[in-house]
Amino acid sequence: MSTPSISANTLQTQLNDIIEQGELLALFQPIVALSKQEIYGYEALIRGPSDSPLHAPINLFAAAERYGRLNELDHLCRKILIKQFAQLKLPGRLFLNINPSVLMSPNFKSGLTSQFLNTCGLDPNRVVIEITETQPIEEYHLIRNAIEHYRKEGFIIAIDDLGAGYSGLKLWSEMQPDFVKIDRHFISGVDTDKVKRQFIHSIIEMSRTLGCHVIAEGVETKAEYTSLRKLGAEFSQGYYFARPSAEPKTLIEPKLFRTEEERATNVTKSTAACLLQYKPCIAATCSVRKAAEIFMRSPTLNTIAVVLNERPIGLLVRNQLMDLYAHRFGSALYSKKPVHHFIEKNYLSFESHTPLEIISKRLTKALDVHLDDFILVEKGYYKGMGTLLDLLQAITQQQLELARYANPLTMLPGNVPIMRELQGRLDTRQAFVAAYCDLDHFKPYNDSYGYTKGDEVILMFSDILRRNVCNKNDFIGHIGGDDFILFFSGEDWETCCNEILSEFSAEIPHCYNVEDRHNKCVIAKGRDNQDRCFPHISLSIGSVRLSATDFPQTSDAISKAVTDAKAMAKRKTGNAHIICSPPALGHASINLQHAING
Repeated sequence: MSTPSISANTLQTQLNDIIEQGELLALFQPIVALSKQEIYGYEALIRGPSDSPLHAPINLFAAAERYGRLNELDHLCRKILIKQFAQLKLPGRLFLNINPSVLMSPNFKSGLTSQFLNTCGLDPNRVVIEITETQPIEEYHLIRNAIEHYRKEGFIIAIDDLGAGYSGLKLWSEMQPDFVKIDRHFISGVDTDKVKRQFIHSIIEMSRTLGCHVIAEGVETKAEYTSLRKLGAEFSQGYYFARPSAEPKTLIEPKLFRTEEERATNVTKSTAACLLQYKPCIAATCSVRKAAEIFMRSPTLNTIAVVLNERPIGLLVRNQLMDLYAHRFGSALYSKKPVHHFIEKNYLSFESHTPLEIISKRLTKALDVHLDDFILVEKGYYKGMGTLLDLLQAITQQQLELARYANPLTMLPGNVPIMRELQGRLDTRQAFVAAYCDLDHFKPYNDSYGYTKGDEVILMFSDILRRNVCNKNDFIGHIGGDDFILFFSGEDWETCCNEILSEFSAEIPHCYNVEDRHNKCVIAKGRDNQDRCFPHISLSIGSVRLSATDFPQTSDAISKAVTDAKAMAKRKTGNAHIICSPPALGHASINLQHAING
């Protein structure tokens, strides 16, 4: 125990005072669900008084163990943390750390945690008991008995700091936890350390086999986060998302979830969610004095959303309120009045799924409206704020990225946004259909009629796709050459494919001259460099439909499946559409780009 040089008696006295007076600070750090991009729960942490050598938890608990008060401290911590979690009305689950020494103690009292939860109106299934191995465990049967007790009460079980303890794998096999938290040692620098990546990969694969979930602790950089996403981590926590706080975030900024590859997306897919900044709101009944204090504490805050029953009713503008408050008699006249008398009612509010173009158009047409900031909601409930500057930057950036990654001929999204779209659908595990479109006998046409005419065929086909793939959640991608990929979300996908085949069949004859149209073929050189008669261009579509029960899947497996389906369609004469089953779970193969380029 590393503490300043003070006497044992003084240290013990401070410990006793802390326990007797409950002088402990509750902190909470978000645990994030990476695929859903939202907060799953919070790890509860405790701190001693800030001016005490027992402020750090390692010193605090070491002193409690030294002076025989570990059980009392543990019970007090749980009581304070549960109470504060309930008072803050935090969403998701509460992760509570418990030292195995407490569970194995003859003085251990069962039922206290359930009692604390019942007092605060919380259900045990919202609580995850984290077992932290701080010293060798010899009596595993006592741990098993305690864990069995917690499970019967409805609690969820987790192992903390896997890889840092004395016998983590044995503890894993003995406890059969619902969650395993990988120690931060293996997370730090994972983006540059092959050995750490292999370790994490192995743990993730093992957890899937055993039916438990992995939480990566100590994520501090975007590079570490990106590596963990690629490795398949489900949950994460660390300074990258949020530091422990007495008043923790209830929303993680969407931009933190975007990897560099995911920055490539077309503008129509970008929504207000990418502009979301979590900023405080105040109730309509809040006093002017309290609102003024918030502005004075936050010099960069220009507006505050005012809500009634969590729904926005207006904006409180810094300059307007402070001018009012700075009046000679402003404080005396207005300080106790509720802020709803002074709000700006001409404001704009958008649902978080609103496309950026719609927001831009509404802002452009708005008259006599406060434009610098606008409110973002979800189903009408306040979520945060967006700014005009961020909107302009987002639209500019998305346009640049669209141009950068789009196919230069059709201006449809290219390979990077295609793979991003596919991975996003796999992450959300929602049913969809992937359809690979390929033009057969296109090369002979291109050789005979020239590249300009060949480009006209590609543009004609891309226009057919745009006319028929028009649901807002559907996606058209141009892989390259005469290869296209479609992702459908609606039930009418097969009708869309049939319409595409029908329109293409009607349009393609007009791309040939009279003679070739009459002969129903074109003369061009084959692979043997001899003139041959090739059929007119036909369209092959290979589709793979994934239902909600076909997950988890990898992008490699889906890429291989649609490539194989397309190959089957090409073996048919003329236009064809083949529908194949999804790959078996866990199957992996070559990626889409390799399959096409190969």
